[in-house]
Amino acid sequence: MNLVLTLAIPCRADEPGLAGTLDSLWEACQHPDLRMGLPIELVICLNGVTRGQHCAPLTMVRDFCARHGIAMEEVWENEGDQKEAWPACCSPSLPGEEKTDAEAAGAALRRCRVLLTEQVGKPRAWNRLWRRAAGELVIFCDADVRVAADAVCHLLSRLRREPHLRLIAAREVPVLPPGATLWSRMGAIPYRFNFGNAGGRLYLIRKNAFAGEMPEDLLLEDAWLTVAVGKRWVVKEWHARVFFLLPTTWRDYFAERVRTEGGKLQIRRVHAALLVDGPIAQYQWRHFWQGIAVGEYPLILLALGVRVLARVVAWIALLRKDFYALYRPFASTKGWTAAER
Repeated sequence: MNLVLTLAIPCRADEPGLAGTLDSLWEACQHPDLRMGLPIELVICLNGVTRGQHCAPLTMVRDFCARHGIAMEEVWENEGDQKEAWPACCSPSLPGEEKTDAEAAGAALRRCRVLLTEQVGKPRAWNRLWRRAAGELVIFCDADVRVAADAVCHLLSRLRREPHLRLIAAREVPVLPPGATLWSRMGAIPYRFNFGNAGGRLYLIRKNAFAGEMPEDLLLEDAWLTVAVGKRWVVKEWHARVFFLLPTTWRDYFAERVRTEGGKLQIRRVHAALLVDGPIAQYQWRHFWQGIAVGEYPLILLALGVRVLARVVAWIALLRKDFYALYRPFASTKGWTAAER
């Protein structure tokens, strides 16, 4: 497979966990099947950056590139900038990048571009990355996760086995540290099951998977991608794992549920044409209930009650506000230090 791979990361300007994400991606790129011949570029969009002010994630990227000898370029982008894609990953090289054939074969990831923008919002950052990705294949990765060492290899292997696929999502594995709260334990249960929809924290997508760009006010990017790409060309690769933290407080858990229910309403109201092939997720309730321990039934009943309440709150909120007003980041999903310990 003679292809170029783009690793794309949308990242908020105040994201504290990017360094760990980059380290896990670097390890995943050292897999023997990736180190020989597959050119890889890294493109990061830091959104919400203010000119002249310190940006911790930008410092993390600079340190990461310096440690691994990766050529780095920083580009400011503003609204109205030209939307042409960059040339192919391997030609021309970034300024100052000179490598021998032996070096190219021994380290696939040799270049990084950082897009800096004052605009905020993950969909806007996603679109900038999508336009600027030079690879025929793009792996999108959240900035606050940890990628398993063999995850990237599993995604590419699945594509080799089934070349008709357009989007292959990794299995999202919640990390529950000792003393996990009720809310994080309750939120972790559904991730044991494959409902057929794409997970948004780590996935491989073909650059020709769909025409156009992602709507900038989306609340559920992964759900929209599932139906925009087409469910028959979307799968979840269970062996490719990406680890993440769940909300640990009631405030964050409920806000996430409200955003999720608002996102479902948004797709049904605004993008109903994408649902002609059926709903986004396929709930096999028999398998779901069989996979739940008896002692977890109270958690499921509580989760269903919270879901109904969240849907009512989202519906009421949307009578007075636009959809994107329901979005906010969750501070309690950023505590990787305690989780990794």
